[in-house]
Order: sequence, then structure tokens, then C-alpha cells
Amino acid sequence: MSQVNEDLIRRVFEEMVKHKPALAKYLAADEDDPSETVDTRVLADMIIKHFPWPIGVELRRLFSGSMRQLDRGRLDQLFKTIERTIQFLSFVMLAQLWEEKIKRKFDFPKEYASQFKNRISVLSLGNYTWLIRATGNLFESLEIDPFMPEMKEMLHKKLYEALDFWVPERNEIGHYQINLTDEEIQKRCVEYEDKLTFILQNISFIVKYKLVTIREIKVLKQKHKEPRFNHIMDLLNNSDSDFKATEMQHDVFADSNSVLLMKDFKVPEEFLNLSPLIIDTRPEIIDSKEKFNLKKDIFMYTKFSNDKLMYVGTEVTEKCDLSYLSNYPVLVEQFKELLTAFAAPETINS
Repeated sequence: MSQVNEDLIRRVFEEMVKHKPALAKYLAADEDDPSETVDTRVLADMIIKHFPWPIGVELRRLFSGSMRQLDRGRLDQLFKTIERTIQFLSFVMLAQLWEEKIKRKFDFPKEYASQFKNRISVLSLGNYTWLIRATGNLFESLEIDPFMPEMKEMLHKKLYEALDFWVPERNEIGHYQINLTDEEIQKRCVEYEDKLTFILQNISFIVKYKLVTIREIKVLKQKHKEPRFNHIMDLLNNSDSDFKATEMQHDVFADSNSVLLMKDFKVPEEFLNLSPLIIDTRPEIIDSKEKFNLKKDIFMYTKFSNDKLMYVGTEVTEKCDLSYLSNYPVLVEQFKELLTAFAAPETINS
């Protein structure tokens, strides 16, 4: 059963190498020892480290020793890994579409705006799928060049077809409700591993980009000199949640207190701000009793109801009330701005 993950790992890693050639060294076996083979555990670790954290953390769970049986636990994790992957991708696309809307001041087609309003309030795997397909079609019709240029090749009919598949409903605590025989579960495991492999291969270019949290930006100004901006950031690409912290000085500044997808953290003006769809609660200071139950994690948006935002954690599995975050009112305001930006013109006027 150790071979359960091997095909997925090898195929995804081989695609990653096309975008990060420096990783090719991990595919080279010892020429002096013909019996030596490539250690797929090393390849798996490289995949986890290079994919953005919300995806990487699910892959870490999928590649663990407890997930090598074709059973209910593995099927559940395959569902979750696919869901987090396309959730992240849909949020990246929405973040760019929002920026393009602000820059170019175009109106969304009425059908897109109407569907968006209905789907964004309570997100599910089916809604993430719709967002990717519908937003991808908008990119094409509005001639929007994706923030990640490789995405143009990714947004094709085969990928859209791969995103259409049966997914069980969740119960109140978020568990999938699966009523299948052992044989059916085994078949689903094989089927969904193939789907996940195909999706990860198609988005393997994402390893070229950096997911970061900008914790703070300090202004540095010397006499008779132009100001410099010291960015204190965490790189959210790792095999565990002990993210690498770094400081970079630049002539320009990015957005602070936000999760950003950057082309290169050495060039901070090229980024997508994923707030309020993806947030990092780890910098929060627990300075009041109300904050004692706050969990520190990377959270992804799932629901907006009665002026309240709800998120799902990446490491944290239990439900969390994030309304005591210091910047929570700002997140709600940002989300309402997103809703307004994506509304049909007659809706805004009314």
C-alpha cells in the first residue's frame, strides 16, 4: 500500500520541475549504485514545501502513513485536499478580478453577478468550481491577463470537466456524509486520486510564487535620503506551520497585515492581496479575556451571514469565533466592498 501515493507524487513533482528546474536534482538517483531509487518521501516533502500552505497542509495529511489504505479516512482526505486546492485557486482568481474591476471600471454580466451573489454567501466545493469556470470565462471575454500567466494554459475544458464530480454533503460539524460499501470507497479513492493528480499537475506553476503574510512595514528614513520600507513577513510555504520569517527592505511598500500572493517577495509591488478571503490570525496579540479562545492559524472564508464572516482553519479543525480579532471590522467592511464590486449595476443603483 506504500505505492498508493507514489504515482501522484511522481507525476506532480515532474510537472513542478518544469517550473522550478532546480528541483530536478531530487529526481536523480546515484549513478554508481543502480539499485538506488528516487526516494518519493523526499519528493513528497518538496511538494508540500513548495505549494501554498492551504494546499500543502492538506497534502501533508494525505501523504502521512495513516492515509495509505483505500478506506473512508483516505477518501475523506482526498475530498478535503481537492476542495482546499480549488478553494485557494478560486480565491486567487476573485482577488485579481476585484483588482481589475477597480482599475478598469467595467460592469459584470448580469448572469455572473446574480450567480455570484447567490454562491458567495455560503461556499461549497460546487461553488468553488463555478467560480473557477465562470471567472475563467470572464478573464477570456474581458481579455484579462492572469496574475500568474501560466493560468491561461490551465483554464481549459479538460480542467473544467475534472472539477465536475460527485461530492457528498457535509453534516453540521463539517464531516462528509458517506454511505458507501468498502468496494465503492476503494473505487472512489482511486478515481479521486487521479482527479487530484490532474488538478495539481495543472496548477503546478504555482510553486513559482510566494504566499506571504506581511506582519508589519516599518519606514526607514535617513537624512537627505529617500525612505526605505522594511517588510517583516512570513513565507507561508512550508511542510509545517513553523513558517520562515524574513525581513526585506524596498523602495516601495506592499499591503500590511495581509496575506499576499507575490511573484517575487524581492519585488513587492507585484502581488495579489487575498484579504478578506484568506487571513492570518497568528500576529494577533491576546490582550483581553475575549480573545482567549481565538486560534492562531491561516483561515479561509466560507460563509457570510447576518454581517458575520465565518472561516475554516487550515491546522485548526474546530469551529472558531474570529469576531474578536482586532481587524475583524475591517474584514467585514472589505467583504461588503467585494459584494458591492461584484453586484450588477441595477442592484447597486437600487
